[in-house]
Amino acid sequence: MKRPVKILTCVMCVAVFAASMFAFAGCGNRGEAVIVSGSSSVTPIMEKLAAEYEKTHDVRITINMSSSGAGISDTQNDLNDFGMSSRGLKDGETGISGATLCMDGIALIVNKDCSVANVSKADVKALYEKGTAIAGTPITAAIGRDASSGTRTAFDELLKIENGYAADVAALAETGNVIEAIKGSANSLGYISYGSLTSAVKAVSLDNVACTYENIISGAYALQRPFVIVLKDGKKLSAAAQGFYDYIMSEQAQAIISANGYISVK
Repeated sequence: MKRPVKILTCVMCVAVFAASMFAFAGCGNRGEAVIVSGSSSVTPIMEKLAAEYEKTHDVRITINMSSSGAGISDTQNDLNDFGMSSRGLKDGETGISGATLCMDGIALIVNKDCSVANVSKADVKALYEKGTAIAGTPITAAIGRDASSGTRTAFDELLKIENGYAADVAALAETGNVIEAIKGSANSLGYISYGSLTSAVKAVSLDNVACTYENIISGAYALQRPFVIVLKDGKKLSAAAQGFYDYIMSEQAQAIISANGYISVK
């Protein structure tokens, strides 16, 4: 009479275990995944948009920070849902298309204790191209971005730097690296996204025009470029990715973009 009880007990244990495993698996897969990759300049605002969107949608958005070049190649190679670039797309970058998320300035930065308040285009160009110190200032060194950076591409195009940087110019991988380098140097000039400015460094004027929201939106400040969402031609986004894309392009998201110091395109 005891054997049936043992068998029934074992069956019940297996059923409970299976139900528990099913529930656990369901929790682990909760929410569809969206992958966005690319520019370290675009990443901060994309992270804010993703966090806001996740509050009301059952979706997991992963933002992989790298560079504009990596975001573009990831999109071409179908390694993300869409990419981020802090510059416009080039003619040779095929199989993809770009949609402007917002506009941004490129701020010239120095150590917050540096006395320099203004530099000229000619002096900045000579500093990066030839390593020429800026006369009458303590600035003798330049800090830039590596070749895959969209910020570098836009910066070089706007200043007409066509032959690369001088050998002693530091070319760093990410926006945060440039900020940290400037914080630790009393005689260096660097450049970063206007939207990434912090009180840890100081932005200087270019040809007596300050890098401010008003001057960027009016076009008075010369160093500005688009933030671009990169899409693979012919690719149908998943429902989750399409929903997030529609959101970041909406007026609701543009209000968040504007509140964080970027220039809305709506």
